Amino acid sequence: MCEQLASRESEPFGADRRSVRQRDDMLQRLQPLLVQICRVEEVLERIRRGEGTVGDLGVLERRLCEPVVLKGTCSDLRVSLVQPQAVRGALQGMGRELHLEVHAMPDRYPCYLLCRLGADWDAPDTVVEELHVSPRNDFFPDERFVILSRCGRSRTFLRLSIFRDRLRRRLAGTVRYALGGTCDRVLESAAKLVFGSAWYEDQRLPFHVSSVFGLTRFRWAVELVGFALGTDLYGVSTALRDCQRVLEFFENIYDNRPLARLLGQLARRRPSRLSRLEGRAFVRLNDCFAEFLGTTDALRGLGRCCLYQVVLAHFFDLAEVAPPAAWTPALEARIRRIEEGSEILACAVLDAIN
Repeated sequence: MCEQLASRESEPFGADRRSVRQRDDMLQRLQPLLVQICRVEEVLERIRRGEGTVGDLGVLERRLCEPVVLKGTCSDLRVSLVQPQAVRGALQGMGRELHLEVHAMPDRYPCYLLCRLGADWDAPDTVVEELHVSPRNDFFPDERFVILSRCGRSRTFLRLSIFRDRLRRRLAGTVRYALGGTCDRVLESAAKLVFGSAWYEDQRLPFHVSSVFGLTRFRWAVELVGFALGTDLYGVSTALRDCQRVLEFFENIYDNRPLARLLGQLARRRPSRLSRLEGRAFVRLNDCFAEFLGTTDALRGLGRCCLYQVVLAHFFDLAEVAPPAAWTPALEARIRRIEEGSEILACAVLDAIN
């Protein structure tokens, strides 16, 4: 059976008012749907491995059309995966935060994401828990975002569900009741106070380049400056004084040390001189990144191509085209330079708070 069935955590589903029993009941009611999705994906995996037969196409059609019984509060509902809108309607009756996303892969076969959305209307659109994700999917333009169809159009959600397991393990030693609700609130507060300002879709290029070339401090600085430019620092400073768990999240779970330090400083005092530094920091980061992408002779075997030409031509397979073994001394020197410059810039932003 599928390994990605929703974990049976002994925690409530949603807010504190919901009990462990209610959560277990919710997962039990979802189980037929999760099992059916896994049965479909078993057939798809055989086909994609080249082990499928013509008969498997008939099996796939039958499993997509087979009725799945979801027990409702008033009556049982019969739905099938071939009608995803009907499934979504049934899930809405079980919990407004439940969402099923179905996409067609390039081979035209489906992939599935069953998740829970944040319930805080004042926070950005957020995914707080993933109950099932197809092994092959196209939901995530990068690991920070997920694209979901809501109200007839595609919307981008912050994917904070990737931190849920680590957050839950950390809270397990301190929170005895309503652990799930506490996870939800911490993730939603982190989205509202920080990630909604620190994460932008147009950061996809610098973040991907950072991942491939190990530009950790540059990524930290991009997030730090993006947050400083995009948020009300005075409002965040006030809110953080009542959000100790959010501070602990950034200190112990999320990997951005300068951002964690900035939030700690904001929680202790109101910002003063940061505004006059923000614009210059953003310009300086852009200059550093442009200089890095302008590196020539960056990769062995690619002649005098500028790095930006390689990045744009091979964006989706950049890690394979530019492994560390192919880096030239010129590229390694530029990596050290952009990392050192980013650290200096982050320190300047932090010093402006003191």
